[in-house]
Amino acid sequence: MTCCIDYYVLFKNHTDAMALYQAVRRRGIAVRISPTPRQASLCCGVSLLVTEDAVEAVETCICETGASYERIVPLPRQTDSRRDVFC
Repeated sequence: MTCCIDYYVLFKNHTDAMALYQAVRRRGIAVRISPTPRQASLCCGVSLLVTEDAVEAVETCICETGASYERIVPLPRQTDSRRDVFC
């Protein structure tokens, strides 16, 4: 089974995260607000979760808008399809 890669856009603060979130959503790019995984950064915070097929569009948006961010970290998909399944 191949593992999908998700990308986490990390920020110094919540305000920068929300500004980029709004900019990419206005462009119709699918992103989600997510807690920053420990594998990406030890400090708690908010990040944007971007799928592999959308990361290039997000990078383009960052360049065109001059959005402030720390870095983009690729990680194996964290979601568990069996989570909250009780039967």
